[in-house]
Amino acid sequence: MKNWKQLLKAVWIGATMTIPGVSGGTMAVVTGIYEDLIHAVNGVRKEAKKHIGFLLRFLLGAGCGFLLLARLVTWLLEQPQMGEITRFFFCGIVLGGIPLLVKKAELSKVSVSHVLCLLLGAGIVLGLGQMPQGLFSSGTGIVFLLLQLVGGFLIAVALVLPGISVSHMLYILGLYEMVLQRIYAFRFWELIPLAIGGILGTFQTADALERLLERFPSQVYMAIVGFVAGSIVTLIPTGGFAQPVWDGVLGVLGFVGMYLLSKKGL
Repeated sequence: MKNWKQLLKAVWIGATMTIPGVSGGTMAVVTGIYEDLIHAVNGVRKEAKKHIGFLLRFLLGAGCGFLLLARLVTWLLEQPQMGEITRFFFCGIVLGGIPLLVKKAELSKVSVSHVLCLLLGAGIVLGLGQMPQGLFSSGTGIVFLLLQLVGGFLIAVALVLPGISVSHMLYILGLYEMVLQRIYAFRFWELIPLAIGGILGTFQTADALERLLERFPSQVYMAIVGFVAGSIVTLIPTGGFAQPVWDGVLGVLGFVGMYLLSKKGL
């Protein structure tokens, strides 16, 4: 039963990673497997038998969730009417996870360091959102391979850190459509440089984050709250609201649903 719950959580996390602005890391925190996941990534090199099963279940579930919903989500976001309310629904989902993150910070009192970490987290996400798109989609030959390695590393950072959206990072780097095209065409070998960079980035980021969580847990979780809060800005549609009532309704539904799920730990 426990293995099936882990698999279903991974499917949900993978599905949410298709949404620009929604962080799979945040969903991992909300579903209660984030710290286990970080620990497993760091421990697999020393105790492979102990952690490999959990990691394989997570990769299988997340991969299935991503593949099953990526096209649906892309289609919804491209529709003039559905795109707006879809974004507000996911704004509500992201907001609904914030109370759990604040609870995990276990603040007895708010210090200057907590406020600074919160602002730093929000600033990083907002800064990433201002990066010009397509940075890593140009170039040929060895230059393109190197860009994909670096791009994979950056995507891994977004994968591990809650509040930073993997799909949004792919958009920024100009790799979102390319990655989906290669996956759906089963041309996986063309993604090997990106995957290598992603694997290296995942191990490095997870190791650094676990050390920080051990030493400064409340500050780290306040930075994560900042990541999440900053990501909401990237989700809100620009250019006015055509359906404010439905935007509000779907936003509230997303918030309430995620808040209740986070309280129960799915």
